[in-house]
Amino acid sequence: MAKVSVTEAAKLAGVGRQQLYRGYISTGKISVERDHQGRPMIDTAEIIRVFGVLQATPEATQNVQEATIDKRLLDSELQTYLETREEIIETLKEQLSEAKEREVWLRQQLERAQAVLTDQRAPSPRPWWRFWG
Repeated sequence: MAKVSVTEAAKLAGVGRQQLYRGYISTGKISVERDHQGRPMIDTAEIIRVFGVLQATPEATQNVQEATIDKRLLDSELQTYLETREEIIETLKEQLSEAKEREVWLRQQLERAQAVLTDQRAPSPRPWWRFWG
């Protein structure tokens, strides 16, 4: 789910920020994660787990919607990336198959050439100067 700041989490839970810190975060009832800038963030699922239904405020609702949109965008980008990688893998499999076929053909050509070079046919029993039977 979406992650919100501690202030937004307190608004969604319908409690004060200090009460959220003292009664829930410091006692471990709600887990806090850090974002890429080190700011504490709380998953909305944690708030729902502890408090039940979220109290919607315009700011919190907008932030949750933005986080959801960001997640969907990230999911679509990830899906595109995976599809691209799958196409590359399929192309490489085809190239490998073609290379194996080419190797088999080249080995056959090499064996034929070696057979021709090592062909030790017996010389003809008639003299070289007789052109007729």
